[in-house]
Amino acid sequence: MSNIVIKTENISKTYKNTKANDNVSVTVYKGAIYGLIGRNGAGKTTLMRVLLGLTKPDSGTMEIMGKTGKDLPLARKKIGFIIENPTFYDKMSAYDNMKIRARLIGLQNEDLEIENALKKVGLYEKRNLKVKGFSLGMRQSLGIASAILGSPELLILDEPVNGLDPIAIVNIREILVDLNKKGTTILISSHILGEMQKLATCYGFILDGKLVREISEKEVKDGNLDLEQLFMDLARGGM
Repeated sequence: MSNIVIKTENISKTYKNTKANDNVSVTVYKGAIYGLIGRNGAGKTTLMRVLLGLTKPDSGTMEIMGKTGKDLPLARKKIGFIIENPTFYDKMSAYDNMKIRARLIGLQNEDLEIENALKKVGLYEKRNLKVKGFSLGMRQSLGIASAILGSPELLILDEPVNGLDPIAIVNIREILVDLNKKGTTILISSHILGEMQKLATCYGFILDGKLVREISEKEVKDGNLDLEQLFMDLARGGM
């Protein structure tokens, strides 16, 4: 069985006159936590949307969990994700929103799985409240609970700690590390580079739609590198 979970080759996507992805080739190996780093508008979200089938690329190919072409929807059923701001049925409770997600992915023992996910993110006591009354942080936590439902083989997380307080951020990090230890591969973007450096096992830097560098956690540690400084050097044209 292949050790590769995600492989893209020369993915390109243009919106009007802006090339959001410019021949992006990324390989994410099984068991990795791959941190995708870049400015707003650099192309991180577009790449994630392409992988999830939410956006069609102009060119390029991809393989997800061994599936390609018409078989990609089979792989995507095994992905938990957050893209931009999570959306819910606001007039329904947190629990009922989770129930919909559980049935969409064909989850067994859905009640137990929902309970476990909501407890992990600290929302179980609020499970019967309507989502319309949730704060930004609570909505984000519910999005994470939905993404991790059923311990998916692959998580694709776009700014998952957006709106969370420091305690919640640490909690989410611990949840992701635990899932990763149990076999979940993770592709994640975040503007909080200090937090990313505590979490990821490898990094890819995107600038103006291009993947300009990949580096492993070991290389960062062995070189005593600061992720934020490395990003700033790349953004300013250094290598």
